[in-house]
Amino acid sequence: MTDTPRTTKNQRRDDAREAARIAREKAAKRKKLLKWLIPTIASVVIVAVVAGVVWAVIALQPAPKKEAGPLNMISDGIVFESDGAGGVQHVATKAIAKGADPVPTTPREGLLNIQTLVDFSCPACKQFEENFSTQIQQLVAEGTATLEVRPVAILDYRGYTTDYSTRANNVAACVANYAPESFLDVMAAMYSNQPSEGGPGLSNSELVKIVTGTGLDNEDVNRCVSDESFTPWVTAATARSGVRGTPTVIINGTQWDSQAVPQFGDFVASELLKLQAE
Repeated sequence: MTDTPRTTKNQRRDDAREAARIAREKAAKRKKLLKWLIPTIASVVIVAVVAGVVWAVIALQPAPKKEAGPLNMISDGIVFESDGAGGVQHVATKAIAKGADPVPTTPREGLLNIQTLVDFSCPACKQFEENFSTQIQQLVAEGTATLEVRPVAILDYRGYTTDYSTRANNVAACVANYAPESFLDVMAAMYSNQPSEGGPGLSNSELVKIVTGTGLDNEDVNRCVSDESFTPWVTAATARSGVRGTPTVIINGTQWDSQAVPQFGDFVASELLKLQAE
């Protein structure tokens, strides 16, 4: 058995001092750690709480309300068909109720169901209408086709400087709502009086003059145009359309590709052949 050397009084004092120094250092480290950790934990908790509140607010927010639309445009467009006497008439429909979705038009069997998405402020739409509107309306009048016109506003901030695209297409909604029998005449007049891109477009009072110049002098239409009554619907309908360019022309679900088929008449003829082959 080996005897363990006895420590001296001085050694015991030095050991005690060293132990006290180590304890003080540990206490200081704990204090420093707690000084950083407590606010950090609090911050994390606050961020988590705020994030939870933000998530809850977002999650519990109602979806953006859909805007009410004009009469005779429940599909976001106005539909025309043969009146059976060599003319064209609109198809009466209810309006899209506020908060409701548009109701797509049911295609007519055995007919060319022509849908045009157009912007009354769009130069290319003007050219298309000037070139082909007579042909299309003749097909409708003779009972070969239906026509659905969907106004969209894609040239605000790009083509004009006063929301003219939206205001011009508000004219379409106003006429569809109060005087749908005059819609095609007003559309033609809007294209004939189309202002140049890059400027403010026409004022609301000038738009009223275009409408009344067609022979339609309807107080409700005039007020609707002046008050821009359906501009929220125009914005909503444009977003729903998803179109990036106008005119967009669709016949029986097939969109006209002017690059592949440059002549619109050829596109119509090909769709007629499809019907005849059915």
